[in-house]
Amino acid sequence: MSRFTTYAIREITSSFLFLSILLSGILWLGQGLRHIDLLTTNNVSVETYATYVILLLPKIILLTFPICIFLAILFNLNRLRNDSELIILATSGKSEKNILLKPIILFSSIIYIIVLIFSLLITPNSLKEIRYKIIEIRSAGVHISLLKEKKFISPSNNLTIFIQNKQDNDIFGLLIHDQSNANSPQTYIAEKGKFMSGNNIQLIKLFNGTIQTYNSDENRISEVVFDTYDLNLLPYGEKENTHIYSDELSTNEIINNLNNKNPEVFSKYEKEQFAELHKRIINPIYIFFYSLLPLMMIGFSKRPDDSWAYPIIIVSIIAFTVQILQITLSNLLIDNTSLVSVNYLFPLILISIVSIHLIYNFFDIFKKKNA
Repeated sequence: MSRFTTYAIREITSSFLFLSILLSGILWLGQGLRHIDLLTTNNVSVETYATYVILLLPKIILLTFPICIFLAILFNLNRLRNDSELIILATSGKSEKNILLKPIILFSSIIYIIVLIFSLLITPNSLKEIRYKIIEIRSAGVHISLLKEKKFISPSNNLTIFIQNKQDNDIFGLLIHDQSNANSPQTYIAEKGKFMSGNNIQLIKLFNGTIQTYNSDENRISEVVFDTYDLNLLPYGEKENTHIYSDELSTNEIINNLNNKNPEVFSKYEKEQFAELHKRIINPIYIFFYSLLPLMMIGFSKRPDDSWAYPIIIVSIIAFTVQILQITLSNLLIDNTSLVSVNYLFPLILISIVSIHLIYNFFDIFKKKNA
């Protein structure tokens, strides 16, 4: 490996890591804040929330790595040109694209393997763990930590609780409005209550109070006085959807589910799995396209002093357009399994077009130098 190849890989790697940390961090922070309600409205410890947020990272990495490798190579090519390093390479009799091609291919191959591992193994498992944690959190019911003194709190859509004050698990001055039965809403009023949980038990033991029930059919309110009453809180836990989506299934699970089945008779869920499986294999291939695309800027510049603003805009528009087409083809594959060959051919054709363009310009430059 030449000294320049090592130098180029080091520079691209440092830019790539910086951009990856920056972009992934921004998206990661946004996703973390988006799900902050788990920490504020559910009985979730900081450790559980941190684990949940960390599990979001693999999917974010799959989104940011293709963008980051494109931007990192684009940035370094522009820097090499501004520092006149490309001119030095050209005057030394070496092709800029020829000497840059090796470090870019080596680096993109490493990123391709990393993205492929994330796509096939790590991300599906992290998404499945997220699903299980959501089910666990949402189904945990009402916890005393949610109750605030002298405030109306709605831990679920059909329950509102007001308390005067609380000391540990003891609660004083309770008003609980239950709307789980729309035709007969109930209001519990009690002087004191005690929160009890454990062993699949979650309830408030109410002391010295009344239960007021409104009968909408008869348009009247009935009232029952009690000394003690156990209000079970488990039914008020939110019922989370337990359906496992195709992107949350492991690659082996999808292969086993689709094994020996004819795509023409796939159910909707099986079509989603089919599209997801091939998306995990196809999307990493685009890494090579996004890494080679910036090299086309050299061919757009006729002279060393030409502005690169126009080439940068051109390749950026191309990258953005390909990103949209990539997503579109993946979505179309869900409804039409026969498009699987098109999904594989599209990135390969793009890579071939860029490669042919680079080879053509290489021979063109070589002829001009030897003319």
